[in-house]
Amino acid sequence: MMRTHTTPGSTRSTRSWRDRIADDSGVALATVVAVSAILFLLATMVIILANLLTTNTQSQEGRTKALHMADAGLNAYLYELRRDPGYYVTNPTLGPTSQDDGVWTVTAEAPALNEPLRLTATGSIPGLDVTRTVVASVRFPTYAEYMFLSNADLNIGADALIDGKIRSNGNVANAGEVTGKVSASGSVTGSGTFGQGSEGNVPTIDFSQVTVDMANMKSVAVGSNAYFSGSGGYGFRVVLNGSSARIERVTGGTGTGNLTTTLIRSLTVPSEGVLYFDEDVWVQGNYSTMVTIGCSRDIYVADNLTPSQPNRPFTCGLVAARSVIVPSWYPSMPQFMTLDAAMLAQTGTIYGDYRSGVTKSKITITGSMSYNTFGYFALYTGNTVTAGFRQRAYLYDPRLELYPPPYYPMLRDGSLKVSTWVEQ
Repeated sequence: MMRTHTTPGSTRSTRSWRDRIADDSGVALATVVAVSAILFLLATMVIILANLLTTNTQSQEGRTKALHMADAGLNAYLYELRRDPGYYVTNPTLGPTSQDDGVWTVTAEAPALNEPLRLTATGSIPGLDVTRTVVASVRFPTYAEYMFLSNADLNIGADALIDGKIRSNGNVANAGEVTGKVSASGSVTGSGTFGQGSEGNVPTIDFSQVTVDMANMKSVAVGSNAYFSGSGGYGFRVVLNGSSARIERVTGGTGTGNLTTTLIRSLTVPSEGVLYFDEDVWVQGNYSTMVTIGCSRDIYVADNLTPSQPNRPFTCGLVAARSVIVPSWYPSMPQFMTLDAAMLAQTGTIYGDYRSGVTKSKITITGSMSYNTFGYFALYTGNTVTAGFRQRAYLYDPRLELYPPPYYPMLRDGSLKVSTWVEQ
């Protein structure tokens, strides 16, 4: 019988090899488990991230849709306002209206004096439970938007410098310098300067619609005890002084320019800001509040008419059914006349009434001038002014865009001014 002989060294080597096999299998198992866990975590994270991205995408899509829905409602309401500026009175709410997969609702807050109309539009996507709200302030453009707004052709001379926009229901021929845009329902021609360009074939402005605004002014004045008629004389004189007005009866002097008057009463300019007269009215003084003077006949400005605080947003309006007249030949007329107001002559014009041989140095008009027919402030003999104002300056008052005089007539040409658009 043979015996197998195993040396001690070979036994240790075999045992070490087997131990190593056992040890390696444990490491491999641990590695597999670790990798599996990592892969599981990664897969889980990918799934979670995908879900989050899907949710965020849906949320963002919903928010975008809701905003578009609110904007759609706002545009729908603006469309109605363009057709009817008083739409908000009888329709303070429009909607809820379903559109595609969303709903919009718009509410209108009636404007306070000289404040814009406030529209609140809400858009929602019920399926995604998302709602967004937009608030817009809307103003109706008035005749005070323009330095000159004429119902007739406009011919601007070579020596003219006009600060602001001008618009005509006829044609415009410009040989001078206009800093703003020139618009005409007819054509725009000339070799002059057009600071902001020009545009022809624009819609006409219907001056007859001023009657609606004047009726509204009269109604407001009656309601605030600021309506005057039946003077028993030649009309009325209004002397503004800050926030008050002195109302006088004109008893004589219209032929000499030295008016004689008697006091009717003094009053504080009503909060509505409107004084209305059913006869001729003479206006002068200074104002520190918003005020509009309406008249069913002619308005005369025979002395300075200015704000007492030029840097404040106080504006004045003169609205006449016929003409606004500056009698340059009156003895009371200063050599350097200052007239700060938005003026509108519905069926007549705005002009200087002059007498041959009587001249004044200069008139500076800061504001706006709208009229049915073109008027003049000087009479020329050759190249020399022989009556009226030797110099004339026409400056647009930019405050009129944001702070038009109370109840100043609206253009009613379908245009609107969205002053602000803010998401709440």
